[in-house]
Amino acid sequence: MGVRRGLTPARGIIHLHSPYSHDACDGEPRAFDGSLDESCLADLKRALCTDRIDFAALTDHDATMADEAFADLFLSRGDVDLLPDPAAPTAGRLRCDDGHRVLLFVGGENDQMPILLDRHPDGTVDQRHAAYNSEDPADMARWRDLGGLAWYAHTEKHPLDKLRAARPDGIEIYNLHANIDPDIRQDLLGLDGPGAIRAVVQFADTSPEGPEPDLALLSFLEPNDVSLGRWDALLADGMRVWGSAGTDAHQNALPLELRDGERGDSYRRMIRWFSNVVLADDPTDPASIEAALRAGRMFVAFELFGTPVGFDVTAGGAELGGDVAPGDALVVSVPEVLDLDPSLPAPDVHAVILRIDPNGSVTEVARGRGPEVTATVEAGAAAYRVEVRIVPRHLGPYLGNLGPDDAEREHVWIYANPVFVRPPSP
Repeated sequence: MGVRRGLTPARGIIHLHSPYSHDACDGEPRAFDGSLDESCLADLKRALCTDRIDFAALTDHDATMADEAFADLFLSRGDVDLLPDPAAPTAGRLRCDDGHRVLLFVGGENDQMPILLDRHPDGTVDQRHAAYNSEDPADMARWRDLGGLAWYAHTEKHPLDKLRAARPDGIEIYNLHANIDPDIRQDLLGLDGPGAIRAVVQFADTSPEGPEPDLALLSFLEPNDVSLGRWDALLADGMRVWGSAGTDAHQNALPLELRDGERGDSYRRMIRWFSNVVLADDPTDPASIEAALRAGRMFVAFELFGTPVGFDVTAGGAELGGDVAPGDALVVSVPEVLDLDPSLPAPDVHAVILRIDPNGSVTEVARGRGPEVTATVEAGAAAYRVEVRIVPRHLGPYLGNLGPDDAEREHVWIYANPVFVRPPSP
């Protein structure tokens, strides 16, 4: 995606479950003797390598990750280097067969979702479980004390007042599980409850005329408007809170084999659909990845539509997550699809710049197809964020006998983290 100003894009998965989650691997992540499902674990590692992910923030449920030694949670089977000290690791480096490397970090997902932890909470195993299961917003500070970042998954489930009290480092602005689960869709997102299941079943067609299985997300992808609204409300409050997209993969939902010979919810398929792209000084260094996340130098890219090449946001020398001054030009470089076959229908891509004011209003201040879209930063406290939207007509020919209709709908391709208007000097 292109080095810019010494920063390299690193593609990451934030919110991912291994066999150390009780409900992973079709709900049977362990054999009767307690050993892990090694086949499921191998699927996860192979997916990270095949999709060439640069870092993965594992977020297992306290059952059973809280029962394990912290060093074991890096999934080492002789193919993971424990960093920086094997006796007290804070990260791991998975060695792929093709020479690629994936940084692994440990966290948890229960009511709260700490990521990039350096160690377990102190105390007995029972006390660990209690810590990971806390629902008290005041306990979010614990995760920073443990070297990590304090995040919330499933933002649609958390009331705005709770998020305000917790002051998290980040929240999910999209969650794949929420987008497909009938109850969450209907009760919390205001979407047609069973609509996603009905849509995705069409991709189970195994005939040669059937649709490309890896495009199944295209049939039910919708903005998580409730989560986006809560993000904008926190930004309006002046909070520095970063947005991420949660893959939430467990390989436990759709064991049905699709036309490509893989199960519908394979780790590889789900992990390739979107990534959290951080801009890192050194994408091979765990500390650099953490620093980028901590600073908000990140955007969400739905690579279902293709990897975005050329995307950038600049304003007065600030990076994403930084401060800009009134009068600065906020410039968005509109991306193109990597290696797009020129024989395919052209996608329609445009960028939108949004301003979030302290009163909670969200105003579109610029829009265009590029190559650049520019807005002048206005005076007064505010946050600016960017969305890149796409009508993915180039995917229509891959939808087979379903026809191209799903490729004619507009989607968000990129959600970028905000920049903030810097108050004038006294």
